[in-house]
Amino acid sequence: MPEAEIIQLGAIAIIFLVAIREFFAYLKSKKDGNNGIQLNGKILEELQLMNTNHLETIRHCIESGNVELRNVLHEDFMKVIEILGRIDGRLGR
Repeated sequence: MPEAEIIQLGAIAIIFLVAIREFFAYLKSKKDGNNGIQLNGKILEELQLMNTNHLETIRHCIESGNVELRNVLHEDFMKVIEILGRIDGRLGR
């Protein structure tokens, strides 16, 4: 046999062995399919929990920011009212 044919036969044998290995891996994963479904369900539950926690954190940050903004606006309006009172006092003279 020429050397090129031996190399080709070796390559075909390697491809065949890899195909057999992948076939048996597929059969094993199909057999353990229920475990995969359970695992996917657990992953989904964890993702939903993480999403809920992030949404709660965002809601808390927005609410605290709104309280701070309301306090700052109240202080600014009180300063504006005080300045307007001084202006009215000076104009009333």
